[in-house]
This record gives sequence, C-alpha cells and structure tokens, in this order.
Amino acid sequence: MALNMYFKNGMIRKTHCQISDDLVPPLYQIHDNANFPQLTWLINNLYDNPQIEPDIATALADEMVAFERLILSLHLPFPMESLQKLQTFFKEAATKEQTIYTSGD
Repeated sequence: MALNMYFKNGMIRKTHCQISDDLVPPLYQIHDNANFPQLTWLINNLYDNPQIEPDIATALADEMVAFERLILSLHLPFPMESLQKLQTFFKEAATKEQTIYTSGD
C-alpha cells in the first residue's frame, strides 16, 4: 500500500509525491534507529494519513540524505531515485513552509 502525499503549490496547483511499496522495506531497515527519529515517526504513522508540518519536513529531508549515505556506505541495494524524489519533495515543502497532506491507497 503506497502513501500519497501532496502540498499546495500556489492557489490551485499541488505538488505530489508517493512513498511507494518498493521504498517501504528499505525504510523499515532504520525503524527505531535513534539517528532517524522523524523517519521512524513517519514509518510508525505511515498508514494513519499523518500531516507533516514544515519543520518535520525539514528533518525528514535531512534524514533522507543521511539514510542514503548510510545505505551507500554499506553497499546495499535500494531504490535511489525514489529516495531522492522524497528528499526533494520534503525539502521543497519545508522551503515553501507548506503542510504535507497524506492518504493511503
């Protein structure tokens, strides 16, 4: 089950992103890791349709970068493009100070 996310980008436009099913298993690799508190929160609330405030989006973007570095250092396979899209999405929402809304498939 994927998690669809969006934030308002202007009066009518919305910017969309998705945590796809292929990204969920790699995210669970860092579940309850003290270095990734916001990603752990997101994983714990993945299917509760959480709202993500701009300060949390900033922390998520930073943790996504750290997560990518960790996986690359361990030479583990993961969906790099999906992870980078999420990082960009969270950073853009934070920069524009927009709340991210979510819904599961």
